Amino acid sequence: MAEASTYREGLLDEVIDACIKHLRTHPNDHEKLFYLGNAFFLKGQFDKASFCYIKAVNQNPKNPVYYTHLGHAYRELGDRDQAVASYESVLTLNPRFADAHFNVGLIFYDSKAFDKALASFSNALAINPRYAAARYYIGRIYEDQGSVTKAMKEYRQVIEDSMGAKLVRGSVTIDLGAIFSELGLLDQAEEEYRRLIKDHPEYADLHFHLGIILRKKGHLDEAMEEFRIAIKLNPHYMEARRKYWEAAQ
Repeated sequence: MAEASTYREGLLDEVIDACIKHLRTHPNDHEKLFYLGNAFFLKGQFDKASFCYIKAVNQNPKNPVYYTHLGHAYRELGDRDQAVASYESVLTLNPRFADAHFNVGLIFYDSKAFDKALASFSNALAINPRYAAARYYIGRIYEDQGSVTKAMKEYRQVIEDSMGAKLVRGSVTIDLGAIFSELGLLDQAEEEYRRLIKDHPEYADLHFHLGIILRKKGHLDEAMEEFRIAIKLNPHYMEARRKYWEAAQ
């Protein structure tokens, strides 16, 4: 892992050096400014990334991708107002850019401005009804507000949507299973976890959470088997190891 990280850093440094060299003679090349910003962003140097994105935007103010990445950089810097302004610039250029609505929603969600977040996520869904991540966060908002029935409806829709990204679907199943568990509906929780494991057996988290449910139901041998699978899929899953040994005692 350390060697891979060092190799990646070396490649990014090469990109940065090449872009800077090019920009010395072509300072208004917005594409190279954008590439340079991306390299800084990947290195975690978000202030330098935002500077490059701003210069790229100034040279080509009609490119929504530049504003999008500028918004990402501002978000990483913790400047939510500027992040929202950047994403809204995207929407000025293209009001039907679903990702921009979603990104604005994330800012509002992180700020706990749930009504505004819900409006933004809903806008993304209106443009793309199968936008799984937007629907997932709508479910999160309902759950945060205590509307369990509404949250479960949204989570179920994401799970049933074949276009839902694997990572999102895995997160949704975990959240839905947690809701069932909190309500004492352990059979339903088990059903939710098993349903997605059937399609995605490679997710260690799903096996871990199924193990938790099985343990609550008193099925210790089955619980230990799920913890064992989680550990096999992710040898560094320390919580799964702890639960395995607790169940074994």
